[in-house]
Amino acid sequence: MPIVTFDSRLAKEPPLFIMLLLVSFASVFAVLFTPALPAIALSMGVSDPAAQMTMTTFLVGYALGFLPYGPLANRYGRKPTLYLGASLAIFGALLAIVAGAMQAFWLLLFSRFLMALGSCVGMKIAYTMVADSCTPEQTTKKMAKFVLAFAICPGLAVAIGGLLTQYFGWESCFYFLAAYGLLLLVLARALPETLRKRDLMALAPSRIAAAYLASFKNRQLVAAALLMGCGSAIIYLFASEAPFIGMEKVGLSPRNYGLLNFIPLLGMVGGSFLSHSLSGKRDFYQVILIGLLFALVPMIAMLLLFLLGILTPWSLFLPMPFLYLGETLAFSNVSALAMSRATDKSNASAVLNCINMSVAVSALLIFEMLPDHHPVYMMPLTFLFFGGMMLLLRDRLVKLSMP
Repeated sequence: MPIVTFDSRLAKEPPLFIMLLLVSFASVFAVLFTPALPAIALSMGVSDPAAQMTMTTFLVGYALGFLPYGPLANRYGRKPTLYLGASLAIFGALLAIVAGAMQAFWLLLFSRFLMALGSCVGMKIAYTMVADSCTPEQTTKKMAKFVLAFAICPGLAVAIGGLLTQYFGWESCFYFLAAYGLLLLVLARALPETLRKRDLMALAPSRIAAAYLASFKNRQLVAAALLMGCGSAIIYLFASEAPFIGMEKVGLSPRNYGLLNFIPLLGMVGGSFLSHSLSGKRDFYQVILIGLLFALVPMIAMLLLFLLGILTPWSLFLPMPFLYLGETLAFSNVSALAMSRATDKSNASAVLNCINMSVAVSALLIFEMLPDHHPVYMMPLTFLFFGGMMLLLRDRLVKLSMP
């Protein structure tokens, strides 16, 4: 097998600050523009469900984008692959600006697909770099910090998107994303290359097929990915549906809607610190169960409030930090568990994230098939369905761990 070994500089640990920005690269690109969804629908002359397709198209690219980066990262290294993806994300953001000038909705959808293909490289490479250099316990702690980035960066991004939409128009969101992608491209130069052996045959079709087939046959990896996918479906359903509930039914301005999105991130921050403190003290499966059971309570609370007709900013936003706290606690342990049992870390992380995002895409596509004026309680009801599915998949993981 043709292998090229890199030099000793590979032992350097990647700077945590840059890794946190990278792991949230795609999620920032996914949600920053969400306060602009009603404005995009009005500007482009499309329906609300059609405007939500900008999120669905992004997630399709997000799911598919992970797969080519596994072999590319094994062949050329983690950093060159990162440069390629970041450049594609920047190009996609610039293309969205052109779509706005041309009033071409189809081009906006295509640009969102390209943004996803490019930006997903951040999570892919960040997960792979950690798996390259950490023990399972260290990986859990790193994943907990990664979830902290998931909390702060997207929440801040939605707030920024709300302000930009309110004062500069929806196109300004994509100017910001292009600049953000360029910043990450520059910062990535400070990362060390963590690939120790470059596989010159990694891009051979037979090798790619065999590597991914092996990962898809890893039943624990697939079960973990499906569990994460159910949680991701909840996060992205809220990101795409809540702007219409908040701005069209509750009457929030884009600025106020964006600022209120700081509330849910508090749960992710709390869950991240809690997961970090529990690392090594509790069994993976116990922590996952605690997190999932905790997340069910706010799902039920939101559903009851909406069924009773209590539709306010607080009934929309206050349950979310508690839901996200439970999800965060479960997520960081599920992902660490899955990656620790994989031998080919690069391809395993690609498959993990591909399945994860494919579930979220499927959920959004089904949700968009609902009538334009569906009842608001459909959102928390869908949350509850995915919460139940996560509990079943957690039980499946326990059974697969038994000898």
